Amino acid sequence: MGQLILAGLAIIALKLIWDVYQDYQNKNRNKTKKGQVIDLSEAWIDMDNLPYQKKDSLLSRTELTLFHLLKDTIDPEKFVVLPKVRLEDIMSSSPNAHNAEEHLYRLKERSVDFLICSLPDLKPQLVVFSEGTDSKKKQLSDRFNKKASEEAGIPIMSLNIASLPSPSELAQNLMKMGVN
Repeated sequence: MGQLILAGLAIIALKLIWDVYQDYQNKNRNKTKKGQVIDLSEAWIDMDNLPYQKKDSLLSRTELTLFHLLKDTIDPEKFVVLPKVRLEDIMSSSPNAHNAEEHLYRLKERSVDFLICSLPDLKPQLVVFSEGTDSKKKQLSDRFNKKASEEAGIPIMSLNIASLPSPSELAQNLMKMGVN
């Protein structure tokens, strides 16, 4: 009977020692996980064989047509037309806003079709959206972009790619928007 009690105590002692050992191992594993995170996301890339190629143009043919129409209509001494400008580059999110980081992320991922800035300070004066037979996704994105531009105090103008105004009509519309 005494041997049975001793065997039971030995098993309990071994179990306690095993549990202490496991706790020690887990603490050491957790310690090694803490610290600086190293980004290995590009470790797999073969830098000698990247699959990139230059596009023929920054803009599509229709966007290029609108770009030249805008560029030729504005006074190049006072204004410049910039294509595909990210919202983050022309506006910011209030740091006190609810979900400020989410609002900032939305600005990073979206861009306006064209931005007209005054010279020499490149102050944003007018956001120009090209509309036409766009996808639903672009229409939803443009809806957000327009609302954000309005909230930031940047006037907006929408131009239908399918029926662009004449240079004189565009000049009048730009003058109404403060770009002359």
